[in-house]
Amino acid sequence: MADKELVLSKVKLYIHHPVPNQLFADIFPIFRDPAVTEAIISHLESHIRSTHDLSKISSIVCLEARGFFFTPILASRLQLPCVPVRKPGKLPGEVITTTYQKDYGPDRFEMKTDAFEGIETAGKKVILVDDLLGMGGSIMAAKELVEQLGMEVAEAVFIFDVDVPVYNVAVEKNLKGLQRYAMVTLTKTNMGAPIEC
Repeated sequence: MADKELVLSKVKLYIHHPVPNQLFADIFPIFRDPAVTEAIISHLESHIRSTHDLSKISSIVCLEARGFFFTPILASRLQLPCVPVRKPGKLPGEVITTTYQKDYGPDRFEMKTDAFEGIETAGKKVILVDDLLGMGGSIMAAKELVEQLGMEVAEAVFIFDVDVPVYNVAVEKNLKGLQRYAMVTLTKTNMGAPIEC
């Protein structure tokens, strides 16, 4: 089974979670299988190495929460620092904050003002990493925070993106040309009928 099909075989789609009529892709079964986890890490590592000159990348920035499950491993493979974007109230000290719109309501992200302390940043960019690109609100919030700290984004990298008309329109509107890559595209065809919550 090819890597992409292997990854898809582990994803479960639910409806009415966390709010009525909301679709939710449960990716946690992926991480119960070391072979599937390794397939994802290896694939994303290969993509980043073949797309970017790593001497011009300062760090990998990962988004809470599901991005935390695999991004530190990916950053370690690339021998790059891993910098978190967190939900409110999780970080000590001085932080910067931004509000963004998720599929089902508003949320906030924070980064420490010293998030890049000790990391070589001059003339370098960051790569944003998260599990899934939905409508683009969270990844653009992370981009905004990174830019407030004086850094530029080279690319946003995901395990999944979604090929559904309403999502496609939102992504084109929200991402404003941000370079992006996803290992697997979720569609109505390859996901099947959702499980009722």
